Amino acid sequence: MEKRIMKTLASLTSGLVSSVALTLLHQTLKNNVSHAPRMDKLGMEALESTMESVGMALPSKNKRYYATMAGDIAGNAGYYALVGANPKNSIVTGAALGLMAGIGALALPEKLGLSQKYSNETTKTQLLTLGLYVSAGLIAGVVHKLMDRKKYR
Repeated sequence: MEKRIMKTLASLTSGLVSSVALTLLHQTLKNNVSHAPRMDKLGMEALESTMESVGMALPSKNKRYYATMAGDIAGNAGYYALVGANPKNSIVTGAALGLMAGIGALALPEKLGLSQKYSNETTKTQLLTLGLYVSAGLIAGVVHKLMDRKKYR
């Protein structure tokens, strides 16, 4: 039982650390680099579209921003926690998860009726988008590998 709890804890911690790192990297890029991805704006657009489609009144822009940030951190933490599914190769698994997330961030907005410009504005934006998500996956893999060294198997 203790081994299972420790494995779960390693996965959840890896996901949360990588998710927070992803958010910090994104915020740093958007404030310092031209044509940086604006996944925060994409998330707000998705939230607004969803709320409007079900007839909900939109809260203030500030509340929508913080709701989007909280949702991003929670969703990305859960996603990157999947790194624990392959603990022996967590770094490779993390990189693969990041690559898939990055490809999704590039390919899905148009299919979901959202603006492509936030992740696809320029080639630089596209490469930074992929880089952000792959970086987060690698962070998840490294954190998991470090926690796994504690021999909680």
